[in-house]
Amino acid sequence: MKVQICILLFALALLSFGCKKATTVDVLLDGHYTGVLVITNSVKSVPETRPISITLKDGRFNIMPNANSNLKPYGGKGTYTFENGTGYFTDEGIWTADFDWNMILNGEYDIRSSGVDLTLRRKSKTKTDLSPATSYATLEYEYILKRTN
Repeated sequence: MKVQICILLFALALLSFGCKKATTVDVLLDGHYTGVLVITNSVKSVPETRPISITLKDGRFNIMPNANSNLKPYGGKGTYTFENGTGYFTDEGIWTADFDWNMILNGEYDIRSSGVDLTLRRKSKTKTDLSPATSYATLEYEYILKRTN
């Protein structure tokens, strides 16, 4: 009877480990990713989406301009590192001041990946100065990508 209980417990343990799907990775996989940049504004009910293509290779990233190149930023390139579920991106571009610079892949991002799907969510800095003249609208920037090769 003890043997049957041990076998049953062992089988349940194997099933529970086998059913879990990985949501994080130890490294970012090199490759070409396509998807969208989703900009969520707490004041607006519908998020803004922009198509995007990113290549990650050997610690460098390159964003290719899409067909609708009148949208800024047009592209971008730079370096990245990855540590403990956080990606650190440094854009090397020179940009004008006539658009939202938060759309540039630059800064710290929480990373979730299954090996094929990749999500980069920009880490926002907590505001400590909440004066009455400050807008309380919050913006979130999230890249939702799928590996194409």
